[in-house]
Amino acid sequence: MTRRHPSTVLTASIVIAIGTTALLTACSGSDTPEPTRSATATRTASPTPTPTRTPTTTTSPSASTTTAPAPAPVPSDDPSGSDDDDGSGQGTGNGSGADAPDTVDYGTVTKQGVAAAGGGTVVSLAGSGDSWTVVVAGPDGSLTQSVVSATLGRVTSGPFPKDSDAATKSANAARAAGLKVDAAAAAKAATSAVSGTLASLQLGGTRAAPTWTASVTVSGAARTVTVNGVTGAATAS
Repeated sequence: MTRRHPSTVLTASIVIAIGTTALLTACSGSDTPEPTRSATATRTASPTPTPTRTPTTTTSPSASTTTAPAPAPVPSDDPSGSDDDDGSGQGTGNGSGADAPDTVDYGTVTKQGVAAAGGGTVVSLAGSGDSWTVVVAGPDGSLTQSVVSATLGRVTSGPFPKDSDAATKSANAARAAGLKVDAAAAAKAATSAVSGTLASLQLGGTRAAPTWTASVTVSGAARTVTVNGVTGAATAS
């Protein structure tokens, strides 16, 4: 039997192995190469744009449409806001500004002064035309002063307290207590005794004999008339 040389067998094995490898490679390969993706082939989706908010514009009113201020209310002649004035309301000025009346109702003027003082007795009256100053003594003799419009029939200034000492208060209270003829009646009696215009009226005397002293203007000259506070008798001098 013939023995093969070892190198011959090894050579043949290598040839067979190479051929097998070539065959397997040919069978597994593909005729069409796989395409390569480029960097530009992949697109990145851009973010959805955020809508821009449009600012709201507030239209300012035109200068031509500016609303004119409401007119100020016209003040009433009555400081209390009522047409019916009992004289208890306080005045708002130093005078009424009203025209002087043809005649003065001293009853209304003195009543308004007493009401403004909260009660009492008129012990002094002075003025001219529309404006009259009324002084009232309270039960204790203390004095309160007000200015009254004869035309409007109401207080236009005051009431204001008047300082007085204890002796004066005592005398005022005593005279007021003994008085029978009030200021309105005394003013009428004085102007009846002397035809003229009353300028002032002042209570004096004592409790037993209260006396009114009136100053009446006649043709530009002052006349003095004394009125008895108990009987109302008037005496001119």
